[in-house]
Amino acid sequence: MGFAILPLLKLVSGTDINATNALKNYRGSALPFIDNILGIKVQPENQADCKGNKATFSVVAEGGTGPIHYQWQRKRPLDVGFSSFGAKDSTKLAVYNIGSATDSPSGTLYQVTVSDQINLVTSTNASLTVNQISGISPVGVATYTLNQGENLWLKVLTSGNSPLAYQWIKKFGSGDWRNLSDNATLSGSQREQLDFTKIAVADSGTYKIRVSFPTINGNQCTETSTLTRRIYVTPVTDTIPPCFINLDTQNVTLCQKDLEQAEWNDSLSDIIPNRIDYCRFPGQSPLFDLSPTHFSDNLTPNATLILHWGIFAVADPLTPLLDEAGTRLEDMIGPIALHNENIDIGQNPAGEASCRIIYWLEDEAGNLTPQPLRHQIYVIVSRRPEIVSDF
Repeated sequence: MGFAILPLLKLVSGTDINATNALKNYRGSALPFIDNILGIKVQPENQADCKGNKATFSVVAEGGTGPIHYQWQRKRPLDVGFSSFGAKDSTKLAVYNIGSATDSPSGTLYQVTVSDQINLVTSTNASLTVNQISGISPVGVATYTLNQGENLWLKVLTSGNSPLAYQWIKKFGSGDWRNLSDNATLSGSQREQLDFTKIAVADSGTYKIRVSFPTINGNQCTETSTLTRRIYVTPVTDTIPPCFINLDTQNVTLCQKDLEQAEWNDSLSDIIPNRIDYCRFPGQSPLFDLSPTHFSDNLTPNATLILHWGIFAVADPLTPLLDEAGTRLEDMIGPIALHNENIDIGQNPAGEASCRIIYWLEDEAGNLTPQPLRHQIYVIVSRRPEIVSDF
């Protein structure tokens, strides 16, 4: 029986995996120690955390005969192979100040050898990834020179855990970096990609980004890129006037039943009131949809276009009408987002009045929408149905 044990002992001391598995399954009374064959129950796991933090790798062994010994090893990205690292005979390896270029750069691999009196096994590799900003795409371009009105995008590249938050920032002076917010030309200020649409001269400057990452302990850390992007925007003379799009001439009938009621009395002369009733277009009038999809300009953002409008007689040439106060309703001006004037159009109760409302635009260069391209709405103010015309 003693001679039969020797081949099996040779297998136990070797590294042949199939032989080791066979020995694990052997349950004969002649080799009671086989149940204690050394193995790794829990392999080291990949770790990712923020620069300067501590990462911990661990291993759990099973079986074995006599004392079990551990030796951790590492291989940095530029190392040829693994070398011993850390204290001996510990099931855990603490790596401090991760992200250090010399000791624990991102991409370093760790493994551990586990041995007893008979066998030695090596764990699988576990990687260390440092949460960090690895670049800004397009990669390799630090300075951009653009003409006003062109488009540009910048995208941050990261490694490690998926970021929790982004914040693009712009330099306004020495050490004065300020958070960006979305506006008429800029979007994605709190996203991975920053987009400039019809870039403006005011967008010239130096940009970089802050990124927040989760940590192993459930907190978060924020990294600010050392990479910056410089943008120069050259002004371009704007000679193309703004215009309306997706709009057709409209015909609108108003005030069929909503004019003020006449003040009747017993006097024949007062059957038809001598005062003028009126139709009022309230502020934020639904007569004109102010959606930005209706405006187009080659350089000026829609939010800064100026909207003009006037009330005119239907017949040509254009004749501006007067409101009840005698003010010419010829050229009222306001931002597109604010059309808050109340417009009163006089109308005799016994008859009808008609007019046209004409809208045009003005851009930052002073260009006006040409006359043939201005948007017109023809308005009919109906007579009151209570009034007859044959008195």
